[in-house]
Amino acid sequence: MLGEQLKAYREARGQTREDFAAFLNEGLDRSYDRQRISRWENGGERIPQAVVAFVRKHPVLPVEKPGPALVVSLANQKGGVGKTTGCVNVGRMLADRGYSVVLVDSDPQANAGIHLSVDVVACEDAEKTLYYVLKGVAKAEECLVETRNPRLRVLPSSLKLAESETELAAQQFSHNTLRSRLAELRRSVDFILIDCPPTLGHLVTNALVASDTVLIPCQTQPLAFMGMGTLRRQIDFVRERGNPTLSLLGIVPTFYSGRTTQDQATLKDMHDTYGQEVHIFPPIPNTTLYPQSSAGGDALVAFNAKAPGIGTFDLVVQTLIAERDRRIVPAGHGVMTHG
Repeated sequence: MLGEQLKAYREARGQTREDFAAFLNEGLDRSYDRQRISRWENGGERIPQAVVAFVRKHPVLPVEKPGPALVVSLANQKGGVGKTTGCVNVGRMLADRGYSVVLVDSDPQANAGIHLSVDVVACEDAEKTLYYVLKGVAKAEECLVETRNPRLRVLPSSLKLAESETELAAQQFSHNTLRSRLAELRRSVDFILIDCPPTLGHLVTNALVASDTVLIPCQTQPLAFMGMGTLRRQIDFVRERGNPTLSLLGIVPTFYSGRTTQDQATLKDMHDTYGQEVHIFPPIPNTTLYPQSSAGGDALVAFNAKAPGIGTFDLVVQTLIAERDRRIVPAGHGVMTHG
């Protein structure tokens, strides 16, 4: 394999040299760095046979023109349950597989954008945030910010988005606003993930009306579990009033500790109450690795593909791809990437 071929492979994965080194290190248990990658690509050093073999086992196949998108809301009226963690990791994993992904940060706290190194203050100063998209001042396509994987882009938020709650309340038929603002973008990307705020207000209603399916992260604590009934009723309300095809993709138990009886009891209650009608994914363990990854400016999966809980997110990704294929992609259309 020539250096230019390795470079083309890396770029096709949407990875920087640093990201690519991490990808190889995880798969081969080595300690390569970006300088080593650079020497391989520039012909200054021979590419090890183990790297060549690994690359050939993880081919990146061409993807057809993106779109249309499956729109997914990650919602829960309780804060701190892992909605943003789910969005950034699932979004990054889909992008690493070659899909075009947009993460819509619908939370005025702007945590998703901050986690992915977006300068949300600069975006607000330039009036290129979701607030201005909802106002009709800017188009969604004009506000997208690339992340370290350019296939994953963010439609950022800011504190000003909080004003949208009262402004949407004053408008007739405002529940359709986000859906109409995302219509053009939806035709040109594969997935749109909406990180919802911890409320059941107008921003969340707009997200549900705009979505094809909903994923509910739920902390394995009694208070978080008790609030799920209210969210389920909100989803049913949206189905009846404006989005009859909205589905519930599943529930992701989060911050789970198998050593505590309370977590065990809550997880059991979750399965007993919803397990017959809703898919419940394996729980995400309680670990400090996820909040720590935000300091690195990327999803945890970009740093540690074997971290606790990544297997669950991989199952979510597989389920989303199957849901998109079922709903949107015609038979025989689309060549998916692998790796």
